[in-house]
Amino acid sequence: IFFFRSMLGFTVLFILLSLVNSCQEINVKAKDGGVIVGRSFEFHVPLNSFLITEPAGTKHVAPALANCPGDPFTFSNRYKQITFTGIFRGKWINTADGINAAGLSASVLYFKDNAEYIDPAEITGVACNNAIPQTMVAAYILAMYETVEQVKNDLESGKFPAVWAGYDLGIVLPIHYNVIDKTGAGLVLEYVKGEGVKWYDNTVGVLTNSPPYSWHMNNLRNYPHFQRNDRGREGFKYSSQGDDYSYGPQWTGSGMLGLPGDYTSPSRFVKAATLLALAPKPATTNEAIVQIFHHMSAADIPYGVMMTAPLDLIAFNWWTLVKDLGRGCVYYRAYTDLSVKKLCLLDIPDVKSAMRMEGRFEDGFRNIAGELKDFNSIVPDTQNELL
Repeated sequence: IFFFRSMLGFTVLFILLSLVNSCQEINVKAKDGGVIVGRSFEFHVPLNSFLITEPAGTKHVAPALANCPGDPFTFSNRYKQITFTGIFRGKWINTADGINAAGLSASVLYFKDNAEYIDPAEITGVACNNAIPQTMVAAYILAMYETVEQVKNDLESGKFPAVWAGYDLGIVLPIHYNVIDKTGAGLVLEYVKGEGVKWYDNTVGVLTNSPPYSWHMNNLRNYPHFQRNDRGREGFKYSSQGDDYSYGPQWTGSGMLGLPGDYTSPSRFVKAATLLALAPKPATTNEAIVQIFHHMSAADIPYGVMMTAPLDLIAFNWWTLVKDLGRGCVYYRAYTDLSVKKLCLLDIPDVKSAMRMEGRFEDGFRNIAGELKDFNSIVPDTQNELL
């Protein structure tokens, strides 16, 4: 039995290394200045997802390193924060996503076959005083920074911690990072195999998974032709035996003909970037929240449509998260409980707290039977009451 469990555990870890998880993050800025970030979380293995709140002053301790005698490197939150994480095989994983009270968002997305971090054995001497595993990068950014510019300055000056290959789950998780602040500035941070640390201004407002961000941006050159309006409304025309014929289209949407729609990372990047570019700029922050939820629905993966051999592990949308950086609020829905939950930093307790993200099926719906009115009492209203 022990041998079987050990082999099963090894196989699961091997599968983790081979997965192409399908997380995605996007952001928009409303005309009123509100910055909204949306993120989906997909994974192939069972994971109990939790929302975590942390007050300012919460201490984080990096794992001990073999060549670093003395106490491990630590840092503490300068700002209170709301983060999202989970429990895998009985162990808490580090921050996957979150916001802090300064209006900064930091996210972790899978970066298969492209990530490479410092060998922990190479961390020695004074480097021991400023080094973290790759799984603590998002937690460090949320704890220490207010703006994207501050993160960039520390990366450029060498003050940002050295990032070493952590084996938190028995494997080195390959991940990269997206950082957005409440001005709308964005930063992609990657530790690229054979190239070292790279960072880019995230001007397009999208991040998915592998390949590196620079590859995705170059790939957008292949898709310049999408537009809001239909193409070819005059239809298919031809002549035969001296007569002219025309077959007009019987549908709309031809301006998006050929838009990638599969679940690969390049296709999701192109689709998200295209929809963001073509969607009207929201007038208000509330409109931006609604728009982002609809954008994220375009990336939703239903349970069972993606499987990974040899264990037939199923990837699907565990949760969708929307972050309002100006007002310090998060909105999310899980897979079974489809209702949208809201939590703001102003309302979190002064002690570290947690709650499970998934709810019951019946909690995701509202019975409207008591809201029905007599048909003749309804006065037609031409005003848009959606928002």
